Amino acid sequence: MMRAMKCDRCGKYYECYAGQTQFKGGEKANALYLIDRDLGKNYCYWKRRICDLCPECMEQFERFVRGGAVSAAEKEEVT
Repeated sequence: MMRAMKCDRCGKYYECYAGQTQFKGGEKANALYLIDRDLGKNYCYWKRRICDLCPECMEQFERFVRGGAVSAAEKEEVT
């Protein structure tokens, strides 16, 4: 069964994918889970939003998290 999704970043429609099979060496994810973390005694958190990302946007996010440039303009700024 096919499940159509819409990327919360770029707005593109895509077929739902399993992050663990799409990205072999990465974080193996297909969405972002935004939280509000409490650094107090209990170290708990509250969920705020889930962001679905298409494979291309997830790949760009993973590159960004690892310190890589996401676009040519950013690459020029880094060097």
